Amino acid sequence: MMNSKLLKILFFSLFMVGCSSNIPLNSYSTTERFTLPKLDKVTQVYVGDYMIDEGVRVTDDYLVVKQTIDGVAYDIGQGDYKLLGTEKNGKKYFSTGSTNGGYVRQGAFIDPPFALSPDEKKGLCVSTIFVKDATCYEEALSEVIKKAIDSPSAFQRTLIYNGSVGKKINISYREFSGGNARQAFTNDVEYDMSKSKIINYKGAEIEVIDYDNSSITYRVKKYFR
Repeated sequence: MMNSKLLKILFFSLFMVGCSSNIPLNSYSTTERFTLPKLDKVTQVYVGDYMIDEGVRVTDDYLVVKQTIDGVAYDIGQGDYKLLGTEKNGKKYFSTGSTNGGYVRQGAFIDPPFALSPDEKKGLCVSTIFVKDATCYEEALSEVIKKAIDSPSAFQRTLIYNGSVGKKINISYREFSGGNARQAFTNDVEYDMSKSKIINYKGAEIEVIDYDNSSITYRVKKYFR
């Protein structure tokens, strides 16, 4: 026969499962390719701006809490909270850990927070592992946005205008991976406009229409290889 201690453990485990709030953990990042500007479009940028911007962008849904909530049961700090999952009815649940300084703290003798969820009628709600929408704050100011994130799968390569000296213009090539510059793929190139108005770099072809030390007007004829 089972001893009493084992029975207590089994009973407690069944109680925990039976009371679980079943908050979905089915979120995934959205990955998309982008290339700017459009081919053959007359474009003007200024020193430090991207002449060509190409890469793979990784985005997620985030709950933005716009002001700190000082609640009786929970304090919710201003910040961005990443999506955990979405129910079939479209209700979204977000992490209680913020990416930029926010926090969710419980009061004494209160169950720890597990997720945040905005609700049109209830306001901003805190769920625990036992109860969905355990505590809600109608006065909360929040919104859901899509936000680019630094991810190993995120990639970007750019041409940057650095100004001109006389008839020569300077352009920088930069590559970024996961939000960090790849030093081995950083280069500054100078082009003499008295020789040609067409510049090429890594397969990209640009027709320079006008330029000075503060801006450049151009058309992209071909993108990077």
